Amino acid sequence: MSQFWTHGLLSVTVLSLPAIVPLLAQGIMVGFYQVKETRKPSYFVKLAYGYLPLVLAGNLAHYWRLGLGEGGRILPVMFATFGLSGEGLPVLVAHPAVIAFLQGTTLISGVLLSLFLTQKIGRQPFSLLLPHHVSTIVLGISLWWIIVGF
Repeated sequence: MSQFWTHGLLSVTVLSLPAIVPLLAQGIMVGFYQVKETRKPSYFVKLAYGYLPLVLAGNLAHYWRLGLGEGGRILPVMFATFGLSGEGLPVLVAHPAVIAFLQGTTLISGVLLSLFLTQKIGRQPFSLLLPHHVSTIVLGISLWWIIVGF
């Protein structure tokens, strides 16, 4: 408890970074609009729906390890919980490389779907939505480092 405020402030800062990246992208879009007087950018609340496939992919990628690693041990653990012998029950666990492949594939799919959905929702040229596309890729890379680990 002696370092509560330090840890609390650091936690709030780190947890707010994923929200700041898309807001910064929207700020860049509005800045381009004011400087070059191009098409008016879409509202942020509308474009935020484009990030949902990435959010879903991040959650799925996180739970691949639990589902394919520890989920295959559910029968022996359940029997041991009730005091029964779980010996001889099947244990189905995926290789860590398979789990990492599925996590990476899920994240890449989420980034691509987010790019596509943001483009469809925004209904603007690719160059005007480029800040949001870059922020989607940055968030996808950060999820890759956190979840897959390399």
